[in-house]
Amino acid sequence: MAESQLASVGVLVREDGKVLMVRHPSGPFAGKWSMPLIGVHDMETAEAALERMLREMLHVQPGPYEFLDTLYLGGSGGERFIGNVFTCVDWTGDPRFAREVFDDAIWLSPSEPGGLELLPEVREFLRTSFEAETGVIAAVEYDSASLAQELADAREGLLAAYDAIPSDLRVEVLEEGGWSPLDALTHAADAEAYYIAELRRCLDEPGRVWVPFNGGQWGDMHRLYPAQGEADVIVRMEQVRQETLLWLKWQGPDTLRAYVSHPERGVTQAGGRVAKVATHDREHAEQLRRMWQTATIRAALDPQ
Repeated sequence: MAESQLASVGVLVREDGKVLMVRHPSGPFAGKWSMPLIGVHDMETAEAALERMLREMLHVQPGPYEFLDTLYLGGSGGERFIGNVFTCVDWTGDPRFAREVFDDAIWLSPSEPGGLELLPEVREFLRTSFEAETGVIAAVEYDSASLAQELADAREGLLAAYDAIPSDLRVEVLEEGGWSPLDALTHAADAEAYYIAELRRCLDEPGRVWVPFNGGQWGDMHRLYPAQGEADVIVRMEQVRQETLLWLKWQGPDTLRAYVSHPERGVTQAGGRVAKVATHDREHAEQLRRMWQTATIRAALDPQ
């Protein structure tokens, strides 16, 4: 599968609340409409790419802009793009462009896109990112209580999936790649500890870029350590979670709304990084269900 390409997407909001939509003459989005977008070069930030697009493609001087959301786009040839969406206001000049860049443009109300042949992901984005009645951008907000509940729900699902596996199989390798069910729990605890520690570093160090958790390195190190028993792993999971909740309890909406630079996503929000811990637990819960299903099928085919 092709690697996703990073892009910057500009939601240019006019004084009357209408946003600029453009049509792509060629490339992976040929014939489709979207907000203006541009690929992010290697070693370029999403913000720098956005400003480059505004100046060089739309010929306007950038005004204030703010990260809004992440938009996942699929091209006609199977290409995948991760779009960092920014709201742009108070730019200087009238947008204009060469026809090989965009071949048509229109200002429209995001709540009434009409019959434009929009990229499907863009149509859904407009539907969910703007208030239907006012057309005002719906802010992405996080609060510590909701995030704590999301973490609890995901952890409950993970442990339920683990408990469904017979105890004699929990330390057995049940899927290709060398994972046992207990390994999955160990990984969940270690990944959570890393995520929260790295998030705190990014919040404390202006300009720091998020360093992703390296699962391959984790696996190499994990195999070198003495095996932990189930009780020890469960205790560690709970210790890590309590540290997460203690930190999260004191984080207000402004902190959770804060932006963090990310090498793959461009920018993301602090609250989204916390929510990723819950997503990671859900992914491992699904992994455990697959393990148990595989073990059941193997037992049926080889009853011995």
